[in-house]
Amino acid sequence: MAFTLPKLPKFSGRTIAVLAVAGALGVGAIAASASKQQQAAAPPKPADGQAAPLTADKANDQTSLEAAAAAEAKLAQCRSARLIPVNKTWGIPMPSVNGSSSTNCNLKYGDTPHRGSDRTGDPLTAIQVLQRNLNSCYGTKLTVDGIYGKNTRAVVTMVQRKHKIVVDGIYGPKTRSAMNWRLYSSATRSWSKTCSSPL
Repeated sequence: MAFTLPKLPKFSGRTIAVLAVAGALGVGAIAASASKQQQAAAPPKPADGQAAPLTADKANDQTSLEAAAAAEAKLAQCRSARLIPVNKTWGIPMPSVNGSSSTNCNLKYGDTPHRGSDRTGDPLTAIQVLQRNLNSCYGTKLTVDGIYGKNTRAVVTMVQRKHKIVVDGIYGPKTRSAMNWRLYSSATRSWSKTCSSPL
């Protein structure tokens, strides 16, 4: 038994044109609807000169970075400087907590050298150690005066931007860990020829 296909109706040229237009409009409507859904799901593009809006993840990351920076800003002033060992040969002279090898402290604008009425420790040396290192590793020409003034703050801000951390102009643990340092060897009494970020 042979199988035969049913006969299709014959359409005029005008009917075919109308059906083609209707089909194209239907496909166009579906594509436009899909495009609108994609645009609704995607974050809006910023206008020229504006920063890109934060997505939920980026906003959370930014909030946590800002919270960490705020916590660092509340740390005690660095009132000493110590050679912090990196290995058996080299160490890093860096600002530290007075009477401790801890470097969880900060230096900020207005430290000239002491902050507030507390006159303990040696923040002058801590600030000078930071200034010398900035000059050696970042090619700046800061006056090594032990005053955390506008020039020192500007250089710290530049370092923070360079290393993509929160830019607040305060030297603290995040800046310490991100920035490059010149190493010193007590055994040979010599400085490293290059700077690195060994922390």
